[in-house]
Amino acid sequence: MSKKKSKKKKQKKNYSTIEQHARQGKQLIPPFMQIPNLKFNSWVNDRLPELLWAVLLISHLDRERAIAIFRKAIKYWYNASVSSPKDLTHTALGELGSEQLREFLDFLCADPNVKTVLRPLCLLNDLPGKEQWQGAINNEASIEHWDDIALAVGKSLNNQSQEATDCRWVRVYYQIVIGKLKLPSEELVKEIIYYPNFGNMRKVRPSIRALEMGLNMIEEESSQWSKQFWDQCLNDTPCRDWVTSKKGEITKTGTTLEIIKGTKEELIKHCDNTRITTAVDAKHDAVFGIALYCLSILEELLRVGNSTSVVGRLGLRTLVECYITLAYLYKKDDPELWLTYRNYGAGQAKLTFLKLDQMETKPEYVDVETLQILAGEDLWQEFVNINLGHWENSNLRKMSEEAGVKSEYDKYYSWTSGYIHGQWGAVRDTVFQTCSNPLHRLHRIPCEKHNELNDVIADAALLMDKVLESVHKMYPDFLKRVKI
Repeated sequence: MSKKKSKKKKQKKNYSTIEQHARQGKQLIPPFMQIPNLKFNSWVNDRLPELLWAVLLISHLDRERAIAIFRKAIKYWYNASVSSPKDLTHTALGELGSEQLREFLDFLCADPNVKTVLRPLCLLNDLPGKEQWQGAINNEASIEHWDDIALAVGKSLNNQSQEATDCRWVRVYYQIVIGKLKLPSEELVKEIIYYPNFGNMRKVRPSIRALEMGLNMIEEESSQWSKQFWDQCLNDTPCRDWVTSKKGEITKTGTTLEIIKGTKEELIKHCDNTRITTAVDAKHDAVFGIALYCLSILEELLRVGNSTSVVGRLGLRTLVECYITLAYLYKKDDPELWLTYRNYGAGQAKLTFLKLDQMETKPEYVDVETLQILAGEDLWQEFVNINLGHWENSNLRKMSEEAGVKSEYDKYYSWTSGYIHGQWGAVRDTVFQTCSNPLHRLHRIPCEKHNELNDVIADAALLMDKVLESVHKMYPDFLKRVKI
């Protein structure tokens, strides 16, 4: 195994596995949500704006210089003769007396470079202690300074980024210095105090983030400043399209129209060659019918634009359901079950026909007379029962397990079903794009043209070959395949 692959394999995931979720009824609960009385407090929504002064410094100054300023600010309060703020957030600082806050800010902004970097704070209408910040900075901010805020916020939006971790360290270190945070080991204390120059940073950085997150679980209530900050960002700065380019990418085609047409011709010949009766043969009709139906879907997916569209996902979803159904029928290979599958379809045609027949205005997508013919093709429809449940009194997931094809169900069924049902994930993936303005928290804006989705042809061709393999197993020897 190469070093690159080995490193990738050993890399820890920053999310919990399915096995780590606890099942409660029909819900899978992630580990954090299993903590009693958990209080939600978001880095982006709640805590980043509260540390905006630190975010600006760490983003626009040399890192070593910025951390030195953070230490200087914390040391100020350690040596102060007056009571220190409960935190170094904007809200906590704003709760200080105006004279006390101004003295601290004059100390913080003694360096002209610090004043310059913190100038954009003067743009913020509801900044706690704004008058004192303006007096200490002693510079007017212009609309162009929104770009400075955007750059800084963009670097810290990811709560695990280096910039975000440095700012979160400020809170943790401050709480240790003023004696409000006690740590369980001397080693951990040293790692925080001498950050980033002591200990293994792969271990220290996650510890800082965990400690900082823990500070928020003891907060009585969140401040209003963060909401006011994000509201002003939305009102005073524009949305931006996230421009992406796929030029130069090589499209991976899983098959071609010529291959599909050739396969269909051979499949029809094989169907004719293996037919042994003109009576109802539920198995033979289902095997070749499902296979030809899947080929027709695959052929349609190859039409220009379909394979990267919403319709492409619907086609892939149908292909996997057809494959699982055929695999299940093959596994059971019960003559009565083949007939049940067939009769269920006839019953559904009958049910739809009877409903539409009573309507004065009928939909255009269906021929009602055809429905009536399909309902009574094998038997007079008065002898055809209508099953209002599943044809096997089961569901596709259980059928995939029994047929030994659960992996295909997991790969293709759930996500594509979201497109059929119009679930939020599919809607979000298709008609919204992410605003690239960091000051808008990467929110969603509508696309003028829907997103080009990943191509489904390679997966569709793979499923098609599995269907054709099922045909081969039941009616040897059909060896033609479509995937290239």
